[in-house]
Order: sequence, then structure tokens, then C-alpha cells
Amino acid sequence: MADLRTADQLLELAKNELGNMLMDSSTAAGDLSILVPAGSIREVLTKLRDADGLRFDLMSYMTVVDYHPQEPRFELVYDMYSVDTANRIRVRCRLADTGSEKDLPEIDSVADIFMASNWHEREAYDLYGINFKGHPDQRRILLPENWDGHPLRRDYPYDGKPVWKLGASVAEPEAKFDILEN
Repeated sequence: MADLRTADQLLELAKNELGNMLMDSSTAAGDLSILVPAGSIREVLTKLRDADGLRFDLMSYMTVVDYHPQEPRFELVYDMYSVDTANRIRVRCRLADTGSEKDLPEIDSVADIFMASNWHEREAYDLYGINFKGHPDQRRILLPENWDGHPLRRDYPYDGKPVWKLGASVAEPEAKFDILEN
């Protein structure tokens, strides 16, 4: 196993490998976080996986942060881990909201590069409405296919109206019982 590196050392290696694709960086609790263009996510993650000294070969998770009403509205966070060096890096990229339910924000899928991202991308599609171009099975993973909208968006309408349209109804009970009467 190679040496564990500091965030500053990882940043220097990442700068050398990514060049101007590295737009910004920050450190929290000793972990490096970098911001990259959404259009370069496949290239960035491939370089971070293959570069000597980095070898971020495991995607722990991918998640979405919704900054509504700010723009760009969405930030995708890929948590990468190096099995060889025990280092961790978070790769972030931002996506603007399209303002349309038919034209969802989109980014290239990395499911063919990191198999672990397959279900994470489906979850992001299902709950946030992010479309992953080239995903092998882009469909809902948690909610029914006929669910309206994406419920983890900050502007999702929670107005008490049911949005699950399965055609079932719940009958009222025939009698009401009061356990204190008996």
C-alpha cells in the first residue's frame, strides 16, 4: 500500500493531472473536495482512477445537492476512494435547472466506468430528476414509474394531495372503536 497523502499533496497531484478542468478546491475534515465542469466528469473520473499516485478506483457513492432557488441549482458529488493509498477525494460538478419537467438537467453517465454508480444514478434520476446520458437502464429505482415529479427537489409540492396513482382506494372502517368504552 502506498503512503496516505495530505489534502495539499492530493491537490497538487490532481492539478497536475486535471489541469484547467480543476476549477476550485476546498478541504473539510482533512478531505479534499474539487469542483470540475459537468461536461468533463467522465474524463476527470477516468484520470483520477488511472493516474499514478492517485488511483481513485472505488466510487463510494454519488449524491445530489439541491440549492434551489440558487443557480446552478444542482451539485453532484462523487465520493472517490483509493484502495491502494487509502486516500479519499470528493469530486463535485454543478448543473443548472432547465425549468422544464420534459427537459431534465443532464450529465454523462459514469456507470460503465464505475459500476457502483449505476444505482446511484438511477436514484438521482428518480428523486431529483437528473438525466444520465448513456445510462444502461435509466428508469425509476424507488418510486413507481407513474409517480409525478421528483420528491427530493426543494420545490416539490408537499400540499397533502396524493401523487401515487395506482387506482386503489382505502375504505373507511365500518365501525369506530373506542378502547376506553369496553
